[in-house]
Amino acid sequence: MKITASILSIYGLLILIGGLVGHWKASSTASLISGLLCGSVLLLLSYAIARGKLLAQYIALAFIFTLDAFFTHRFAKSLHFFPAGMMSLLSLIVLIVVALKIRKTVKAR
Repeated sequence: MKITASILSIYGLLILIGGLVGHWKASSTASLISGLLCGSVLLLLSYAIARGKLLAQYIALAFIFTLDAFFTHRFAKSLHFFPAGMMSLLSLIVLIVVALKIRKTVKAR
């Protein structure tokens, strides 16, 4: 449980920092707001997962799936691996980690 929460925390921090960098480089207020909001939500979900909340795992799965769809769409439009392609790949990895955690938790019950 701690590993999944740690991975999700790191992912949340990367999203948060990415929003700050996007604002700093491109003066994008939308990037700042979305990065801070999504990163904060992911950090809260990682805390809830660390405390053993199954519902938080399902919410995190749906949230990460949405972020992965967003980054994949951005990558398909721009065809630049950094940052959209990298974040799409990272989102997919975190999505798999959370899905496997849910599978393990549900099997144990």
